[in-house]
Amino acid sequence: MAASNNWLYQPSSEPKPETSKQHWIHDSGHSQTCIPKPAVRHNDIYYVPETRTTIRRGIKLGSGGFGHVFSAIQSDTQRVVALKQCRASLKLKRPLLQHEARVLKILSGHPNIPEIYAYGRIEHFELLSMQLLHRSLRDVVQEDGPLSVKKVANLAHQMMDVLQHVHSHGLVHRDIKPDNIMLQDPDSWTLCLIDFGLARPSPSSRVLTKPITDENSKSTSDEPARVFGTLPFASLNAHEKDSQLAFRDDLESLAYTLLWLLRGVLPWSHYAKCGTRIGRIKQVFTQKKRHNGATLAIELPAEFGELVDYARSSPLDEKPEYAGWKKRLKQVECNAGHETPVSECRAAQTSAVPPELPVEAGQIVLVKLDPSITAEGHTMREGHESSFIPDPIIDSPEWSTAYRPAVIVKVEWDKWAKKHCFFAIAISRESDLGEGAATQAISIATAGSAISLMSSMVHTEPGWPLDGSYFYVFRQPVKFYCLPSQERVHSMWKITQSDCDTLLNALTPPPDSPTLSRLQEDLKSPETDIRHDARMVEREEVYKLYAQVHPLALTHLEDNSIDWFSRRAWFDECVKVARYRGLNIGIWWTGAWFPAVYQPEEGDLTDSYSELDYSMWEAQSERRKSITLAINNEDMGDASGIVSGLTEIIALEQDPESGEVYHGWF
Repeated sequence: MAASNNWLYQPSSEPKPETSKQHWIHDSGHSQTCIPKPAVRHNDIYYVPETRTTIRRGIKLGSGGFGHVFSAIQSDTQRVVALKQCRASLKLKRPLLQHEARVLKILSGHPNIPEIYAYGRIEHFELLSMQLLHRSLRDVVQEDGPLSVKKVANLAHQMMDVLQHVHSHGLVHRDIKPDNIMLQDPDSWTLCLIDFGLARPSPSSRVLTKPITDENSKSTSDEPARVFGTLPFASLNAHEKDSQLAFRDDLESLAYTLLWLLRGVLPWSHYAKCGTRIGRIKQVFTQKKRHNGATLAIELPAEFGELVDYARSSPLDEKPEYAGWKKRLKQVECNAGHETPVSECRAAQTSAVPPELPVEAGQIVLVKLDPSITAEGHTMREGHESSFIPDPIIDSPEWSTAYRPAVIVKVEWDKWAKKHCFFAIAISRESDLGEGAATQAISIATAGSAISLMSSMVHTEPGWPLDGSYFYVFRQPVKFYCLPSQERVHSMWKITQSDCDTLLNALTPPPDSPTLSRLQEDLKSPETDIRHDARMVEREEVYKLYAQVHPLALTHLEDNSIDWFSRRAWFDECVKVARYRGLNIGIWWTGAWFPAVYQPEEGDLTDSYSELDYSMWEAQSERRKSITLAINNEDMGDASGIVSGLTEIIALEQDPESGEVYHGWF
């Protein structure tokens, strides 16, 4: 019998532990499988669902955060469906797809909500059978280019209608974006809103928060950046700590989505895919606050920009004026002609030919570490220098760095980074550079140097004017990258290529050091400098050190702003900025806000799945009860694999014609 929506199935007994038993049922194409029917109970009355089915999985259509979507055939109806499949232990009481199935069941009947047919839980997996749709709006724009105002206004009207339907049930979608809006079939522009995995009940007015502005933002520059949802399309509130996303946030995400459909890009699209993880979030958040509706909708109908401002200024507990917006959007559609949209997507033009060398081996110059570009990476601002907003932390005085005199001993072209890099050895006038393996030095010859010592010194051309000067390294020569904007440097003093080689051979650690085992030892060393140096060596490809290079002139010899008496070269500055960059990427350093080794959380389960396709399935943890859909304030924890009103999937078959084993993500 089909259960009504006003009561909840509960399991008749505790689920059995997972085993390594294979979950596929191979039966040469036949779908009938005899499996005992599990009984479920409510108020001590036991029920056996009459509508049950198996499902035959075909080719993979796409992927999401915790699973994949396949084409499939539902055996009881022989209908071709979309099958969502996620890893989910039978021990989980609140799995993701079960929550989504309940949401879709509640929302069913609206023309822009996909039909849902069946749900089930089998060993290691949960399965959701639903309407097979055409393609997402992201696919449409990426394959065919941006859409016309007329089409977007029509889609906006449909979206406003379906959001009104969703919100009328007290639900917030929380992940509106082009990927989650799909066309129903190739011959129409009727859409479906999908992926309700993040949907939750709207927050109560008791947790009322103000719309986010620069003045009342709770995020501070000294705490990790965050975002809920999908970065380019998330609302301003979604960037805030402990934010409560409401109806207004769905509208703001919709506004960004419509602008993206019209242009194929948002002002912050580039920043959402470059730099460090934390850097991306910070930059996109800052760019969003920089723009308002008027700047976002330049040369477009004003309604698209005004929707941004309207959503941002709406109170948390107030439902939008759906009818008014639908009327306005319908008018935009009627007024729009059949113009050809103009894409703002521009492919970056890069040359395979290396540019002219900005520096040469043997030059004596001034070198200063650029902390901002080193911390955030150059790709984030490359080609977007006019709009890029520097991290205020890195721009503060405590992050300032000094110019130091140095000799460039080697210059290379990094074909992967497409930039020149050089190795620098510092110059110091400090008489006591310290002892030990960390610091090694060779004197610079001057006109007053003793004849007996001249052979052990390095000579410059012309002669070096300062007595008591040394070429030295602290731990090892430093590899810096030149910025594309670096002007060609001309030097007053130089050394020969032979002397460059001499310095490298004398001051560089042996080529067979550190070995992998030695590096692992250094990473655990109680000596801070050894440990920090090992961290930078271990992830050299991550910690690209960018520098500004300036010619050394006579006027600099007595310039107190130049660090003439350094003892540790650029080491401390490099460690500081490398640590900051590493933490923003998610690489552990001492004092990180996250653990060095993953700590199991409440709800984590022992992983017992070990089939050949293990790598393509990420295991779920327990969904929090506070954000899981409930009916009449009842706990929705239910491991039975049944969703009220839906056919139950009891087994999964592999389509013998697909013959594919899937690995990885895309």
